[in-house]
Parts: sequence; C-alpha cells; structure tokens
Amino acid sequence: MPTSVLRLELTDSEAQQIRKVLDEVLLDARMTDQYYFLEQAHVLAHELPRRVREVFYGFKRNERDTTLHVVGSPLPLDDLAPTPTRYVEADTDYRINEAQILHGLYGSLLGEAIGYVSQRGGSAYNSIIPIPDLADVPNSSSGSRHDFGFHIEDAFHPARPDYLGLVCLRNDEEAGTTVSSIEGLDTLSPAEWNVLFEPRFQIGHNPIHETSGVIDEERQAIFFGRRDSPYFRVNFAALKPDSLSGIERSAVEKLHDHLHANKVTLSLKGGEFVYIDNYRCAHARDAYTPLPAGRSRWLSRLCFTSDLRRSSALRSTVLSRAIAA
Repeated sequence: MPTSVLRLELTDSEAQQIRKVLDEVLLDARMTDQYYFLEQAHVLAHELPRRVREVFYGFKRNERDTTLHVVGSPLPLDDLAPTPTRYVEADTDYRINEAQILHGLYGSLLGEAIGYVSQRGGSAYNSIIPIPDLADVPNSSSGSRHDFGFHIEDAFHPARPDYLGLVCLRNDEEAGTTVSSIEGLDTLSPAEWNVLFEPRFQIGHNPIHETSGVIDEERQAIFFGRRDSPYFRVNFAALKPDSLSGIERSAVEKLHDHLHANKVTLSLKGGEFVYIDNYRCAHARDAYTPLPAGRSRWLSRLCFTSDLRRSSALRSTVLSRAIAA
C-alpha cells in the first residue's frame, strides 16, 4: 500500500488571498529576520484562506495521511537569488525570502518552529543544498553523490519535531524527495512487533549535527505510543542493521523492506511545499548530480513541534527556539 500523500491544490481565489497576505507582511522589513517573523507567524497564519487552514488542521488532527503536498502558491521565483554554496543561516545578516515566509505561515498551522544548537547555530531555517566539499559525505543533505537513506528527522533526540516542512525553491535536476510510512505494516511477528517497542537500538544523529553529547543516543525503542498503531523513530544509517542479530535484526529488516515497498517519491518543483508527519513517516533522497553553483537544487527546511514546552530544559530561555543536542 503506497504511502498516503494528501495534495492541496490552491484555487485562483485562494492564491490571490495568500498573495495579499504576503504583500502586507513584506511591508514590514523586520519580517525577513527569521526570529522576528516566527514570533508573528501564528497570528498572521490566521489570515490564510479558511480551506487551507482546515486542510492543515485535518492533516494534523486526523492522522489519516502522512504527507501534505501544497501546490499552486503565488510565488514568483523568476528573480530568485542564486542557490547558496554554503550554510548561510548563522550569518548575522541572514534574511529569509517570501517563499520561506510563506513556509513559516503554512507550518505555523502545525506547530512552533524549532532549531537545534548543534545545527547552524540553532537557526530554525536550514538550506538543503549540495555543497561540493560535502558531496561524498553519506547521510548528509549536502552529500549529493550518495543516497540519503530512510530516517525520521532528528530521530535521536527526545524533542524531535512532530512535523518536517520543506519548500522547494529550485529543483531543475528533478531530484526526488521520498516518503514512506509504516501504515499497513503486517509482516512482523508478534514477537518482532514487541521487540521494536523495547530500548534495544541505537538511534544516532546524522553528520549535519555537531552534537555536544547531552543526548544519549543508544538503547532507544523504535516504536512508541499506541501498541496497535505506533509512532516510530529510526535512522537506518546510524542503526547499522548488520551489527544486529536474531529477532532484533529480523524486525529491523522487515521494517526497512516495508518502507521501501511503501515509498512514494515526489519531484518537487519551485514554489511547492511538503509537510511530513515526522512521527509516522520516514523520508529519504536518492543520489543526484547537481547543476552548477547558483543553479543547483535548493530546498528550505523548517521543523515544527506541537509542544514547545517539552524542550524547556534544553533551551536557554523561554523565547529561544534552539534546542540543545
């Protein structure tokens, strides 16, 4: 059963309404500062069209679909800046563009944007770009020569995001974003199902994190929540299935096989958005050949939590969005 992807295609009227909201937001030059903007985003998101708000809420509340794909947003990208060739989010003069502003508005319908101290200085916005010096780094969003295997975003962290959001700014390579959920998983024996609820597995971080060791990444459970309809956390690159044996290995292999059989690949176009239920759906990306510098694939990522208080002990202040890792 292929992973369920809910497609939200905006009408002309909705696109016009959203364009009006963006134009009003952009009248305030402070809105291009990510931290200022994110403090306003929840209230501004109330001005989005009602059907858009209903679809996002239904996606969040009903847990029927595991990915939401938004198309038809009113974003003129003809004058888009060149794709960055380095991580720019930690620069003091970093500013977000209107596609990223709309990304924050949409995502605020799902939760609060967060970042991690271990990743680009705690920036909530993160560019997903190919970087030549990192092309051969596996399991990195910038390591374009390698497949980026199935994983839950920041799976190792107890304050992992509830939702992962991506806006495509440029993707002339037509590189795919692959999603796969555990809906319909029926190949596990009862014993294998139970073992995935036990803290027996290493859920490690990807190279993009420069962790400080405040989080214990070993001996975690893959399944959690309801036993009949679990959430899951996994990072197959760090899990190292070959190091497992017996029932642990068979359970992990069957889960991995299911994700491959269940996957759906989206080739996002400029101006399209995707929001992934990070408790119920893993994602991946195949290797690809980037276009020359400035023209290569560029996605912007935001992560959202339904409960910012959950990470209070790992943030420096109440208003900080950067979580220690």
